Amino acid sequence: MVSNEEVASMARRQTNIFKRKDGRYEARYIKCWDENGKAKYGSVYARTYAEVKVKLENTKAKLLDHQIILMPSQTIVDAINVHLNSIKNQVKESTYGLYMRYSENYISPHFKDTPVSLLTSEMVQGFVDSLLGNGLSVATTQSVFNFLKNGLKTKLAKDIFTIKLPKKQHYKVEVLSIDEQKRLELVAKDSDTINHIAIILCLYTGIRIGELCGIMWKDIDFERQTLSINRTVQRIKNIDSNDKTKVICLNPKSDTSQRDIPLPTVIVEMLKEHKKNSNAPYIITFNENVIEPRTIQRRFKKLLSIAGIRDVNFHILRHTFATRALEKGFDIKTLSEVLGHASATMTLSKYAHVLDEHKRRSMELLSELYQ
Repeated sequence: MVSNEEVASMARRQTNIFKRKDGRYEARYIKCWDENGKAKYGSVYARTYAEVKVKLENTKAKLLDHQIILMPSQTIVDAINVHLNSIKNQVKESTYGLYMRYSENYISPHFKDTPVSLLTSEMVQGFVDSLLGNGLSVATTQSVFNFLKNGLKTKLAKDIFTIKLPKKQHYKVEVLSIDEQKRLELVAKDSDTINHIAIILCLYTGIRIGELCGIMWKDIDFERQTLSINRTVQRIKNIDSNDKTKVICLNPKSDTSQRDIPLPTVIVEMLKEHKKNSNAPYIITFNENVIEPRTIQRRFKKLLSIAGIRDVNFHILRHTFATRALEKGFDIKTLSEVLGHASATMTLSKYAHVLDEHKRRSMELLSELYQ
């Protein structure tokens, strides 16, 4: 039978557990590293070796729920790579590609060989300020900051990420005027089938460019006159190949994005006519294969030039649809569901300016009573 002294001796050598003079067992563990790279220890106590070992394992497990213990010499970039590897199978491929871009484009160039143990709140603040100073949007800056924070989570002091982040700014959305919209529609119709269908579908349903590229004929119910949004097409970073990027079909980004949209009769008739000459599975194709968003974007830019319209992003078609819908009297709840927004509140915040104009015109109707 092994004596308590022998157990204590083995424990001391193997797991940093030892017997104290008062008869109890003490187990030590690393809680964190200080700013100089020196380990800070914590201890748990119990009357027996078996009890203290269980306590130690439970304590370490709780620590891992809240922090990643890193070697003091490990750089911030190395720590982020460790984090990326740990979440690779837990997030969408597109999300993982986005995080890799954050690491390669923003975090690595800024922090380079900086050890994790030397990171300060001032350095994090400087990083955030540099992102904004180089023209990154507030929303993307916050996203990069949150990724950095989660990646280092946190053997660092909790207050190291207590920094000033700018509030997201609400910009007035840009839309096409009615005259611009009509000019664009005419130019698209005179161009080719791909351009015509792409422009009309987005102007009269408000779908996103990735959703447009992912529409298949089986998503159209001609009898019910509905369009089902079941997938979105994206070009993402190719993490498993030498090719830089690849085109993939994904599920819509949220549950509300997966939706059925009633189609106006004129759109249904246009699609029926197009289907007569189409053998491909997708409504809009390139050599009968899925067409990617940047191809649509390039075509859109050419149409803008021909129509004599200022250079704008394809997403303006979605905003234009929402604006026209509100101008025609759509209620917010209906519009929110058609757009695939998470809530009517989101729709309200985006298009409040349109509602203000509508309210003003409605109030002017009271002038007739006075006259």
